[in-house]
Amino acid sequence: MDEIYSAQSQTVLLDEKPSGLITVQKLQRNHRWIAHERNYQILWLESGVLRLEGEFGKMSTHPGSIVFLYPERTLCLRIGLEPPKGWILKFSKEFFRTQYLNGFAIQHADIFLSGSDLPCIVLSPKIGERISSLAEMIHEVMQSDLPNKELAASSLLSTILVYCDSKCNIRVNQASNTHYLDIVSRFKQLVALHLTTTHRVAHYAGMMHVTPKYLNQVVKEVMGVTAKYVIMEQLLFKASRELKFSNQSVKEIAFHLGFSEPEHFSNFFKSQVGCSPSAYRLK
Repeated sequence: MDEIYSAQSQTVLLDEKPSGLITVQKLQRNHRWIAHERNYQILWLESGVLRLEGEFGKMSTHPGSIVFLYPERTLCLRIGLEPPKGWILKFSKEFFRTQYLNGFAIQHADIFLSGSDLPCIVLSPKIGERISSLAEMIHEVMQSDLPNKELAASSLLSTILVYCDSKCNIRVNQASNTHYLDIVSRFKQLVALHLTTTHRVAHYAGMMHVTPKYLNQVVKEVMGVTAKYVIMEQLLFKASRELKFSNQSVKEIAFHLGFSEPEHFSNFFKSQVGCSPSAYRLK
């Protein structure tokens, strides 16, 4: 039986400055924690990774898996005795625009996926070999002195994204127009920025110069839920992350997330999860 190594002692944040729009790294044992505030990441897990853990919970992995990780997500890799094999490809939000990939549903993962979802696909061995070859080619190109290496790497990465976009578990409301998507994206960005100071839909609507009714209408059209639900979901998402991955007390987390009293936070969390914050932390 494979041993699962502890990830608590080694945290690797992939936040080095990228060479242009794309960075690629071989998956190694010290890549226990994967996190980035600004960039998208594709994890090609060829072998050696037993399980993924994060705000979404726990998920067993299979050899030949691709995981799509969008900005501000944190992922823990539980690695077995054998050295892991695979690649980590990181690229900026700007990549979608410069490569004319704005129609790709996968770039809207932060809109359409909840904290309990993780875009993941398992590839056949034959397709897996092709993905490995593409990732290795991107790595070789980016390490070279070719004058147009980023253009070549972008083309190879686009090929991988075409496959991910068609296979990952992201279900986009095709009736949503670009303007609505922009509004919802901006709303979620503002929630991420100001969640610790306000939980009211009216405050976010004011920041966007629209009425609360219109904001709720747009969010409902695009996501199928209310604007208030989005705020509550983000609160739960961040609370769960802090409880699992930080040493802050429940009281400190409550105040950090904008609750006036720890009891209010505890009541909110228990109503959503079914247990107290302290009990959740011990799971």
